[in-house]
Amino acid sequence: MAQLLNKLAHAAPDAKCYTTCGTLPAAAAGSESNRRPYTTIRDHVYNQQVDLLLPDEVCELVQTRLNEQLKPLQYHRIFMGLKDILEKEFYNHYIRQGNILLLSDGRIDVDDVYCLYDGKLYLFLKKETYEKAGLVGKRAAFGGRKKERWVIELNLREPHMLHGRKAFDRVLWSFTNVFKQQKAWLFCDLHQEAITQSTTPTDPSVKFLTTPTLQKQSTPSLTTSQPLTLPSFTHKIPSKTSPEYDRTVFTDWTTSLHEWLALSTLPSDRLATTDTIDPLLSRYQPPTDTNPKTSKISKISWRGFIPPEYISKIFTITQETVPIDQWYSITSHGFQNAPISWKGRQHSVIGGGMGGENLYTILRFANTEENDGDAAMQGTDTEDVGSKYIMWEVTGGRDEFS
Repeated sequence: MAQLLNKLAHAAPDAKCYTTCGTLPAAAAGSESNRRPYTTIRDHVYNQQVDLLLPDEVCELVQTRLNEQLKPLQYHRIFMGLKDILEKEFYNHYIRQGNILLLSDGRIDVDDVYCLYDGKLYLFLKKETYEKAGLVGKRAAFGGRKKERWVIELNLREPHMLHGRKAFDRVLWSFTNVFKQQKAWLFCDLHQEAITQSTTPTDPSVKFLTTPTLQKQSTPSLTTSQPLTLPSFTHKIPSKTSPEYDRTVFTDWTTSLHEWLALSTLPSDRLATTDTIDPLLSRYQPPTDTNPKTSKISKISWRGFIPPEYISKIFTITQETVPIDQWYSITSHGFQNAPISWKGRQHSVIGGGMGGENLYTILRFANTEENDGDAAMQGTDTEDVGSKYIMWEVTGGRDEFS
């Protein structure tokens, strides 16, 4: 009994869901805006799946526009050690002059896991590995199973990080003599044509690397559901002076709406208009009005090693294409074992997988007469004329959000 109580006392806390309401900036601002949800998209570094959900009647238009403006994303699965990153040609081409995204395999609560983004290399290490490395780090925010995890952060673009300098040679010695094991990595060049605005074709292969590589491509797939019961997309947003009851009702509604979006992404049979399941097995009911509407819903999905810059382009094209009288949602799923989730913030899966949640969902509402009576979104400027949105960020129990 004592062991059970001790285990429960140290169990990982439940996942958290943070909700943000707002108004999208004007179309001219686009993805360059320094406000949410654009900053959230840019800061969520490692993504493995993106689901775009929208009414079936606008799917063909959006799909055509995406095919015209968005090229397939190229990424690679490569096998190399940390020393290979510092090889002169690879280092200068992809890190000093270029920009790449790297993520090694491994479980972040028990293994040594590495990642690189924007020139910064993060090493999440076991205690024994850290003591041998000879590099300065700090205790990780999440200690893993034995509460002994360390993190080393190296900015490889600093002026002193050059071949022949003492600081660089010290890192090179550590990578050569301590980190000898080769790992499988996911590699994405952020200067490829699918992400940048350059019209100059780029070489899809990984240069200056003698170890094995496997090229992959992320292309969208389309699925269309049977007619589903739509939820109520209208609700009064309580002001800061509203009673606690109104805020609680609004929170319950946003939670139900988020659940409906997750079920429609599957899609679940519980949303089908023909669903006749016994209430003894499932008592779920969509958050609908008295006269619920039905519609077919299409889902466009991307799977792979997807950088935030690519998702930002998907969101911008969709925002510019979908008519203002139609809704859509976009969901991005992160890697459970990525050492960081939102840019620079550590991530954890403490508790045997509990706490590994790492995703966000953005729902843009249809701009109709029904929504004209809604209260103004909190934290937004009145001069904005964009559509209203709600964003959910799901994080682990000890993780931070954007």
